[in-house]
Amino acid sequence: MQLSSSTPDKSVPSTDGIIIVGAGVFGLATALELRTRGYQHVFVLDRHMPPVPDGSSVDISKIIRVDYADPFYANLGLEALKMWRQKYDEYFNECEFVLMTDSLDDPRLERTKQALLMLGQTVHTFRGGDEFKARYPFFDGDLHQHANGYFNKACGWVNAKQAIQAVVSECTQAGISFITGQRGTVISLVQAENKMVGVKVASGETLTCGRVVLATGSWTNHLLDLCGAAVSTCHPMASIQLSKDEAANLARQPVTYNLTSGVFVFPPTADNVLKLVGHEYGYETTMVAQSGMQIRPWSSTSAPRLFKHSFESQFIPDDADAALRAGLTSLLPQFKDRPWINRRLCWYSDTPNGDFIIDHHPDISGLFLATGDSGHCFKFLPIIGRYVADIFEHRAPSIYCTRWAYKPTGRPMSRGGGGPRRRVLTTFEQAKL
Repeated sequence: MQLSSSTPDKSVPSTDGIIIVGAGVFGLATALELRTRGYQHVFVLDRHMPPVPDGSSVDISKIIRVDYADPFYANLGLEALKMWRQKYDEYFNECEFVLMTDSLDDPRLERTKQALLMLGQTVHTFRGGDEFKARYPFFDGDLHQHANGYFNKACGWVNAKQAIQAVVSECTQAGISFITGQRGTVISLVQAENKMVGVKVASGETLTCGRVVLATGSWTNHLLDLCGAAVSTCHPMASIQLSKDEAANLARQPVTYNLTSGVFVFPPTADNVLKLVGHEYGYETTMVAQSGMQIRPWSSTSAPRLFKHSFESQFIPDDADAALRAGLTSLLPQFKDRPWINRRLCWYSDTPNGDFIIDHHPDISGLFLATGDSGHCFKFLPIIGRYVADIFEHRAPSIYCTRWAYKPTGRPMSRGGGGPRRRVLTTFEQAKL
């Protein structure tokens, strides 16, 4: 099936078809922005109509924070926070954010504080558990003796699934076409003389177009060898059910992130669910890409399943379960034995330094990459489409082009950014996915 004719890499006529593979944050935001800029034929392909059930962008809550040690992302975070409050305020919940560590002198904490101060933000520090509990008396766990950190008020969280549904509605109203099911499940890229001409889908068809945008996140390894530029990792989350009164007692609860353990604790949702996430406690798999793509022996073969959803099993590794349970106990010991009502592994596309990959592929004409979420892309949903489209159209300032360039490393990458070290799941564990 031909969606359009192929065109030169340097420009895409507004009448040419653009296939965007992946209906997550990158895919939806890019599709909406390109359609806004006048591209008439934008097609989004995915296995399911978004919100995609096993997508990292689908959850009961996602943090919207500005707390980065890197001023580049802290500034983008402020821009995104403003847009959440203006455009998607019905899904946005204001709260405080606590960044803490079990060490009296953690350079990551200090760098983050300095980056916020440079942007004119106010941070309030605490040293020791007593000062922390003075502000948040409902946190009555046994904190580490050297616990210290800060809180700020430039933060919130959103119902991610509802926010994605809102963006999908904008896309359909704008005339963007969604192709799902077998015809939306891309199993390989179609090239001719190092030029992208389309995609092959599970139904057996080949859909051709003028440009392909890969916004496939951790599934990218099924379609393209990123040569060490990113590795697909899965991270645990779990939640407990609170009573109405228990949730009311935590009405002022901040989003809390412990840099030492890598555990986030979120405020209760409207239906009284309290969620924990192991943000930097990552795992890899050793699965072969199901498209049959040849991958270098050293390159990442870690990827979520293409035709099965890992969340259906409710499986997380035992050490991840224990880490989340310890994180819960350290703050809210009254719930330490409360059974989980939901567990899952959330997949990220991690890059070595946490930068996104937004770039034209250097060797394959007509292929554009928008991936490498690194577990922190969701907060930029209201603004990231503009930055992607600027790079797509060769009009972005060099700071963004350089920062988000595709950077194949030529070597494997298998290490976490904080918290416990990343590890490969055992064969027994992978069988449970």
